[in-house]
Amino acid sequence: MQIKSDHTVSANRERVWEHLTDAELLSQCIPGCEELKATGGGTYEATIKVGVAGIKGTYKGTVRLENMQPPSAYRLMVEGKSTIGFLKGACDFRLEEAKPDETKVGLNGELAVGGKLARVGQRIIGSAAKMTIGQFFKQINKLAATDTDS
Repeated sequence: MQIKSDHTVSANRERVWEHLTDAELLSQCIPGCEELKATGGGTYEATIKVGVAGIKGTYKGTVRLENMQPPSAYRLMVEGKSTIGFLKGACDFRLEEAKPDETKVGLNGELAVGGKLARVGQRIIGSAAKMTIGQFFKQINKLAATDTDS
């Protein structure tokens, strides 16, 4: 499944970069994130609860940041397994300064799911992914804007 969206964050590009690449800050923004622990080299161990159409599971896996071009771009790779299936994906993040304290973040990627979660259908998974990404960026915006004010 293709994932593509654009979001505006009310903070400068460097601050948004920090929020998108720092494990502690990311863990506060990822819906369902129970743990995100840096293991070195841009790699993190993750535990995330996911629920779609009544199918719920806790995924354990890795998140890896690659092709880092601070503060303008990077690639996020994710792999996770659960008793209800697996997920695997890659997403390219692009940060552009829109205004002095406003950053446009574009993402373009692919996500594959298997197991029980895949049975709910691509349309429902796509809607859930869109909603989750929206929640993620709402929280990034909230934290980045709050940090800017302090």
